[in-house]
Amino acid sequence: MRQRASISLFHGAGQPFELCERNIPTPNTDEVLVQVSLATICGSDLHTCTGRRTAPTPCVLGHEAVGRIAAPTEVRDAYGEPLHEGDRVTWSIMAACGQCEYCNKRNLPQKCERLFKYGHAQSAAPHFFNGGFAEQICLRPGTAIYRIPDTVSDVEAAPLNCALSTVLGGLTTLEPVEGYSAVVQGAGMLGIYAACCLRERGFEIVACVDRVAERLRVAEAFGATHTFNLSKDSATEIGDALHDLTGGRGVDYAVEVSGAAAALVNSLDWVGVGGSCLTLGYVFPHADVTIDAHQIVTKCLTVRGNHNYHPSVLGDALRFVEETRDRYPFEDLVGAVYPLVEIDAAFDRALQGDLIRVGINPTVEGDAF
Repeated sequence: MRQRASISLFHGAGQPFELCERNIPTPNTDEVLVQVSLATICGSDLHTCTGRRTAPTPCVLGHEAVGRIAAPTEVRDAYGEPLHEGDRVTWSIMAACGQCEYCNKRNLPQKCERLFKYGHAQSAAPHFFNGGFAEQICLRPGTAIYRIPDTVSDVEAAPLNCALSTVLGGLTTLEPVEGYSAVVQGAGMLGIYAACCLRERGFEIVACVDRVAERLRVAEAFGATHTFNLSKDSATEIGDALHDLTGGRGVDYAVEVSGAAAALVNSLDWVGVGGSCLTLGYVFPHADVTIDAHQIVTKCLTVRGNHNYHPSVLGDALRFVEETRDRYPFEDLVGAVYPLVEIDAAFDRALQGDLIRVGINPTVEGDAF
């Protein structure tokens, strides 16, 4: 095994990443060392690098990642099966203690009192390798680790342990329905996953709203039955169209994944009596939104927020892609992949906003592809 490996250190908003090497740790018996084969840039990574949210520095960003186990281990996977060197795996974005009230009594291990989140922690001795934008990552005790099915590629699997798992985790908080209508606000990665998940659950109408025409085009390939461009259509016009599509009732279900202040306001306008609104997009501080609470009361609405996911949901996400990959072009969601040495260029590309995801492959050298 190599003695040193490269990491990319984030030092703060507006500063370039620092590429450097650190000694590869010898994992403890309850840890798993993984060689990262692909990591994708999540929206929360963009929030951090632009200063919209803070992170302890220096840190190795990146939590949507996959790789191969790089050293023998005694750790078992999330199903209790032994893990072996060379296994291709993904893992929950957090490690939980399994002992606190949130883990044991409230079934919210993602809110563990001693929660550790990959890609959101300081990179300091002895824990340098704790983010995905590096050649190696050391997985801590309390992390749910899953083997990736042979039929699912790295490109398909990398975003699952954040974006798709977050969506599935949110959808499980609401009663399952069939034949209903929904509107998804935001056609980024979460919105696109939400569209195909809702269609697979039997929703007859799934409308997607965004400001980028290309993202809406992708949403159509992932099951959106109708799309609306906020750069062309006003919220009132979209509301009128949804009203007509649903026979005057308004949609049954709204999923907010954009983080835009107006998205929650519009959701409450567009949802009909007895409907539900799931909000997942406000993952940065001071996301202040002024709403008309009168609508929640008089329309008997359910408004639910959800952050991250129960680790078991990652297994559901892998099965979902394995079972539906012949119906949806999951590989197309990662529009460009850069080597680690070009991480600044990768973030610049992601910030342009036209690609759903940009990837970083620490195992390759050379130009982006």
